[in-house]
Amino acid sequence: MNGSSSEPCSPTLPSKASTKARSLADILDKLGPIANVSYTPFQPEEPSQLARAILPPSFPQDAHPFDYFSLFFTPDLFQTITTNTNRYASIQKLYTKQEFAREWTNMLMEELYVFIGVIIYMGVHSEPAIDLYWNTDLNKGPLHSVSAYISLNRFQQIKRYCHISNSEHDYEQGRHLPSNKIWWYKLEPLSSAIQASSQRYYSPSSTVSIDELMVRCFGR
Repeated sequence: MNGSSSEPCSPTLPSKASTKARSLADILDKLGPIANVSYTPFQPEEPSQLARAILPPSFPQDAHPFDYFSLFFTPDLFQTITTNTNRYASIQKLYTKQEFAREWTNMLMEELYVFIGVIIYMGVHSEPAIDLYWNTDLNKGPLHSVSAYISLNRFQQIKRYCHISNSEHDYEQGRHLPSNKIWWYKLEPLSSAIQASSQRYYSPSSTVSIDELMVRCFGR
């Protein structure tokens, strides 16, 4: 007898990934070369009503992008967000130890416009880290103009405390509890305002295609 085990070796089972790969290859082999394939593309019906914008009479003829932006983000809405942000920052200071608290100055509505503008700018000009937008060394990367309008420290402060809803009202209504069904409550009144503006200023086509990713799914 030799020193090897008499038990037979178990064969190595292929992984699910390799099985799928071989299965797909087998299917393609069985289909053979794909040639002379013809199909008729789906042709949607002509809509009875085309999409159109319903702009107010006072809307300027030579409109700037900011004019369209203001239809949805109105001064009243910005004032509400400014007020709720300052209120939320004041509440948070009560629960933060003074030695760890940053000095906070109430935000002005003009600062909120700058803050939103910087966020839009960041969406267009992507950087791997936020502080790179305040970079002053050309050898370390591109130079951005945002530092001329807001400091990094102030941007981080507003980002930390920016609050759309009234936090005190939310707490009184028990919206922080699991029983609350209005899961988007922190986006109010912004959510309702944009929805109302969209209905007021835009009429969709009679033929509408909805991306399934835009619809909330309750499945697995």
